[in-house]
Amino acid sequence: FRADWVWTVHNNNTNPALEFVPNPNTSGINSTSTVAKFTSLNFGAAWALTFTDYVGTFTFDQSNKIVTLMVNKSVISDVGVKFEGPSGAHEIKIPNTLTNGSWEQLTFDFSAQIGNTYNRLVIIPDFADRSQNNVSYFDQISFGGTAGLNDNPFNAVKMFPNPAKDTVQFSVNSNEDLDIQIFDML
Repeated sequence: FRADWVWTVHNNNTNPALEFVPNPNTSGINSTSTVAKFTSLNFGAAWALTFTDYVGTFTFDQSNKIVTLMVNKSVISDVGVKFEGPSGAHEIKIPNTLTNGSWEQLTFDFSAQIGNTYNRLVIIPDFADRSQNNVSYFDQISFGGTAGLNDNPFNAVKMFPNPAKDTVQFSVNSNEDLDIQIFDML
């Protein structure tokens, strides 16, 4: 994610500029100091967005078909990532699941676009009808070849019984920081 790229806001009533502000929560999985702040206005379109043409021309392939994006939102709604260019336009929407200042990473799988060429990146932070202004923060957009446990620097050990009741064992294969999240199925 690049703050030095030119970002244009569109379909957002008066189209206030995308802001670059101090990270409102550096204690979670996103500790970067500066993040993007998008205010989806009450009278803006549900698809109020920001886009940049500074990504250059690129073609999706096996090494860059997965796009991840960190989001921190006050409401649950779809987040859209869209690419536009010579191959037309393709958009994927995924809802965030966390609110109240928590960062989460969303994963967008563009495998169906392998071989297609684009030159514009579009972010739709709060794809929903609104009755108030909603603030969304986003950061760390990245491209990679795979999604899932294979990307993580650890090896999970299968648990039995499943669900596990007491402990979860794993080994770390890297000196990098590791964020572990445990979810209750309920």
